[in-house]
Amino acid sequence: MKLNLGCGFDKREGWLNVDNFAECQPDQLVDIEQTPWDLPTDGFEFVLMKHVLEHVGATFDRFAAVMRELYRVMQPDGIVEIHVPHFRHDTYWSDPTHVRAFTPLTFGMMSKRQNREWIAARANYTMLAFVMDVDFELEGASQTYDSHWWKKVEDGVMTRDELRLEASRSWNVVRELQVRLRAVK
Repeated sequence: MKLNLGCGFDKREGWLNVDNFAECQPDQLVDIEQTPWDLPTDGFEFVLMKHVLEHVGATFDRFAAVMRELYRVMQPDGIVEIHVPHFRHDTYWSDPTHVRAFTPLTFGMMSKRQNREWIAARANYTMLAFVMDVDFELEGASQTYDSHWWKKVEDGVMTRDELRLEASRSWNVVRELQVRLRAVK
């Protein structure tokens, strides 16, 4: 089964579409900050969270509770795909309901394998997988460029390497971060 968690108006056929906004007419009303969720343990092979996670967990305890619930409802080796606005784009900062920014490293911290490597190396990272009692392996991360900047590549004004360099030092170049996590159970 597939779960579209925080579906908004993007309801998908054949999925369980869940949201807290009744006007979206989801299949099921769920406030994901109120745990536990009325969803089955190990019930989903795939979860999509598209522009949801940046809105929840203003406190770390609430964020950790949301991530524990996400982990609980995932089947072993299930995949969760998360889309969030890039923290250096105006779309992140313009919405006062955004409470948390993310980078690929944030999600890497949710891997017990990675945490064990850092512990062995005595590295100075927060061992989120152990702190939150979750285990997500980062399967991949990609970014979507702002259309203004991507057009420069399409028009031959700059190369992809030049665009990546610009993204590392400038605001409003990368619009969105997308990650795929695998639930290790």
